[in-house]
Amino acid sequence: MMIQHLKTVKATIIIGILLISFIPFLVTDNSTTSAAKMITFHSYMDLQYNDTVLNKPLEIDVAVSIPVTVIFWTDIPTIFKKIPFPFNNLILFGTPVGPMAKIHMELLQQPEWANIYFSSPDLISDIPFEVDGKKSIQTNLIISPKVEAPAESQRISIKVSVEELKRLGSYTFQKDIPFTPSFIPTISIEIDNPIRTVGPHSAVSFKITVKNMGNKITRVTPHIVGDDKWTTTINPPNYEINPNSESTFVFSLITPYDFGWHNEYGRFEVNFFYEVYPYRSNSPSDNESIYLVINNNGFSLPGFEFSAVIIAFLVVLVILQKRRNRN
Repeated sequence: MMIQHLKTVKATIIIGILLISFIPFLVTDNSTTSAAKMITFHSYMDLQYNDTVLNKPLEIDVAVSIPVTVIFWTDIPTIFKKIPFPFNNLILFGTPVGPMAKIHMELLQQPEWANIYFSSPDLISDIPFEVDGKKSIQTNLIISPKVEAPAESQRISIKVSVEELKRLGSYTFQKDIPFTPSFIPTISIEIDNPIRTVGPHSAVSFKITVKNMGNKITRVTPHIVGDDKWTTTINPPNYEINPNSESTFVFSLITPYDFGWHNEYGRFEVNFFYEVYPYRSNSPSDNESIYLVINNNGFSLPGFEFSAVIIAFLVVLVILQKRRNRN
């Protein structure tokens, strides 16, 4: 009972000083006015959000809405509730009608690889006294990662502030919200001269450059689809390629001995399978094929060159022998 009485006396003294400062012509002591200016009250805030949709990677180009709640309270004593209207508002805020508090939400260092914004960046609230407890004001944070978004843990930094209102001070704080964009496998493939013209039993090499256009380290594994009579290889067997980096595969073959007739050609498919690295279960993957063509360089007798020379030599001998017989 004694403690409650002391609190009431203390609050009455504070109100008395504030009343004196509000009516300057009653003030005769400058120290009293200075003391009144020092009496202010404080704003406090916190931020809470529903992280249900953030517990898994966010899909690319899909907007998700995260419910956000700002908790707002002050330490304005309950005794001000008992001062007759409008004097309580005049003492605290300098206006006969109590103002509304404006709470501003701001994104710090917003990334270019995502669309991030608040459905309502400015929130309006009644000013709570101690007896009113805490006010809850809600909005939504919208996140839509773009295809360039890195597929690793990210953080959104949010600045929350409320302005000063006469004797009620301002308040500012910052909070981070983590999220992870999903992995989108994307590659581009360039071929150094995909159509070649060669003869029989010739060695041919194609340089194939693969660039990782995705947002995570990607493992690329090529597979040759072609005629077994051709000797074909591709090296290396796979690559782990960083985002925005490229690596070169070499596709090599040796044409058969009988490759040399008109309109003959070889067509080869190389299928590239690409997936996230290191491997994660249920992570998306994809594949893409390219085609390489080998044309012959005209009519020939592949595989019979030595026999043809022998036959030509024998024909020459026969002709020479006939000429001798005639002479």
